[in-house]
Amino acid sequence: MIIASIIITAVLGYYFAVFIENKKVGYSLSFTFIALFILSLFLLISNEYNHLGMKQVTREKTEQIQSVQKGSNLLLKKELGTNGKEDVYIYRTPETANAKKPQTTKVDVNVKNVVKTGNYSAATLTKKTTRWEYKNGFYSFLFGLSDNNKEFVKQKNTFKVGNDWLVLTTAQASKLQKQMKSKAFQAQMKQEGATYVKAAVMKAMQANPSMTPAEQKAVTQKATKAFKAQATAKLIQEIKSQK
Repeated sequence: MIIASIIITAVLGYYFAVFIENKKVGYSLSFTFIALFILSLFLLISNEYNHLGMKQVTREKTEQIQSVQKGSNLLLKKELGTNGKEDVYIYRTPETANAKKPQTTKVDVNVKNVVKTGNYSAATLTKKTTRWEYKNGFYSFLFGLSDNNKEFVKQKNTFKVGNDWLVLTTAQASKLQKQMKSKAFQAQMKQEGATYVKAAVMKAMQANPSMTPAEQKAVTQKATKAFKAQATAKLIQEIKSQK
């Protein structure tokens, strides 16, 4: 409406100044519509730059997330820029688990990403998004054609993941995958793992000399799992410490 008002008052101001024979009446009407033109222009500028007739509205949405790599608990971060303010996190949801491309957080300096690790039953993402919206229908009617309703202001993304999740940059995840697939690392794991498991079994048998084969197998499996977790955690710390 305000844009239409600007056009109409400009046209009428020109018309009354030029085409009315009674110049006193014509100029009076022209000045009136010029004043209305200036007022409409001022209101439009105030809406555009000072959000006249608008208010900030924050909406919150929580959704369950999944790792981008099936079978793992991994939250990836892609580093963008130099100050870290535009970094994005990469994830999937149950609905997009089979999509070609994973989802990412919004790339914007006004987006804040927070990751909380704890004893959570499910991994979730809570988005708090703030936008400019019109206060009521009158302002929406007045400035609706300005196309600035729902204008983005800021967003806070809070990831809550379990203690068994890894939070790595894409570069760190790539290094981790490469290291774990290397022959040198696998050979080291095999040698050190065998020593670790043997020591665990001997310690268990010393504590209980009458262990059955089934019990020894259970100890072996538990020790193998513990060694893998320990070795992986150590490798991750080494990768994270690298610059």
